[in-house]
Amino acid sequence: MNKRSLYIALLTGSLLFSCKNMPPQNHGPIVLGDSSTIVTENDPQKLKDLVTDLQPVIPVPENKDSAESNPPAADTSKKTTTATTPVAKQVQPAQPLPNVAGLRADFKDVSILIPGVNAKLAGKPNLEKANGAVYSLSSGEINGNTLRVTGNVIKVSQRYQSVVVLKNELGTLPIESLSVTTDWETIKGNNNQYKITDLDAKSLEYPQVNGNAIRSAVGKSAKRHHFSRRKVQEWESSVHHLRAVNQKPLYIMLRSVMWKIDGKDANGKMFSKQIRIDIPM
Repeated sequence: MNKRSLYIALLTGSLLFSCKNMPPQNHGPIVLGDSSTIVTENDPQKLKDLVTDLQPVIPVPENKDSAESNPPAADTSKKTTTATTPVAKQVQPAQPLPNVAGLRADFKDVSILIPGVNAKLAGKPNLEKANGAVYSLSSGEINGNTLRVTGNVIKVSQRYQSVVVLKNELGTLPIESLSVTTDWETIKGNNNQYKITDLDAKSLEYPQVNGNAIRSAVGKSAKRHHFSRRKVQEWESSVHHLRAVNQKPLYIMLRSVMWKIDGKDANGKMFSKQIRIDIPM
């Protein structure tokens, strides 16, 4: 046996002896997190990314209108504001009312109109210098009508006087002592027009008195009209059964109605004007 063959034989025998002496190993299943199963690659050539990064290309829209594509920059400069002093509203003088039929009162600072009402002015006052006027009703309806004014009017108020009237076969007898004068009440309006309301018979206030007071008041009114003693007794006897003034033949009637107009003149000075309409009995 030459040396080469002897060397091969010795190497083969050595390998066989080593394999027989190695203990058998059981790797078992792979355990998650077991560091012995983690392979770490340190070669930088093998750590390169094989996928090329995508760089999206966004096409720029065609510039059709330079004004649209390039809007003007916002003005960030500080604007200077000039303080202005508020101008006081000048009060305009009263303008004449249109030529409409009705009761008219043209005062210096305000004009008043109640359409469709005919009334006679008492006396001959100069309304340009007066603060009030008294009228006697001739025709027309007051309740439900509209009071129209011109000028710088702030408030319109209304009051009235009601009176008890006895009407029977003897005639008509106003009982002046059985009357009520209301307080001033502001009435609502818009565009210098004010609705006249609460002057109907059902809305009028009346005095709360008993039968004895009624008979006494009737007797006094009859004497004031210079009736004879016998006639006075007849008037008193006609109401002997009454217990309240709202029982027939007694009636609650409107005796007079008044309006007060408060406002400011052209110089800003306050004024107050009044008109009164008396209703004949």
